[in-house]
Order: sequence, then C-alpha cells, then structure tokens
Amino acid sequence: MDAFPADDAVVAALLREPPLMRLAYVTASGQPKVVPIWWQYADGRFTVITGPKAEKVRHLAANPKVAFTLDTDRPPYRVLLVEGEAAVEPVEGMAPEYPAIVRRFLGSAAEGYLARMEGRVKRQVRITITPRRWRILDFVERRPKSLA
Repeated sequence: MDAFPADDAVVAALLREPPLMRLAYVTASGQPKVVPIWWQYADGRFTVITGPKAEKVRHLAANPKVAFTLDTDRPPYRVLLVEGEAAVEPVEGMAPEYPAIVRRFLGSAAEGYLARMEGRVKRQVRITITPRRWRILDFVERRPKSLA
C-alpha cells in the first residue's frame, strides 16, 4: 500500500486539530470494543499511551488488529477511517510521549494535570499503530459509496 497520506488536506487538518481517536479492538470473546483516546502521529504511525491495567492492553497483545476514526462533528464532516496493527510496549514510569499528548489535548489545563500525575505513574503502556488501509471522507469531494 502507498505511504500514509499525511499531506492530504483532510488528513492534515484532522492530524492538526486534534479530534479524539475512536479506537476499536476485539476482545478475547470476539466482542468488538471502542474507546475514545488521546493520540499523536509521527513518522507514519499513531501512538497512544494508556495504563498497564487497561483492558485494551491485554486484548491488543493477543490480537493486534485495530481500526479507528478521526473525525469532525460539524458539517462538512471530515473523516479518516483507518485499519491497522497495534504493537504493545510496556514503559517504566511516564512514557516520554505522554506529556506532549496531554498538552495537545488539554491545552492550558495540562500542567495541572501533569503535576498531579508526577511521581504517581509507575508504568504506562505505549500502543503504536501502523496504518495498513484507510479511507478519507470530506462529504464534499469524497463521500461514502453508499451515498453515491
């Protein structure tokens, strides 16, 4: 597949904004689950940070297939639909990426949040998602085939 289209106008706007990622994974029983989560994008991969006891960690370690969306909530809607594979990696202490992710999503409230976390975080888990397939919708030029 081609390189991830980070320079596409719709994708670039979604990477910049940032909307929450809606991350989908499959549990051991085969039941799909979706969680909203903060993220960052760099070097063709998406990274999320979570706690070691999070349910998704156990399930992604067993089955790394994921899907997620980044999308806007106002028209004209912009949507990035991604399917990929997740790699799960334990991190001692706070993951180096975590403060930047927190600042990106919490803005001016981030420093207070991070100060409360300091010294309390013993371990985190880095989940790195490599996109394999994607669709881009903007509901102007690119819309779902079902609407064609």
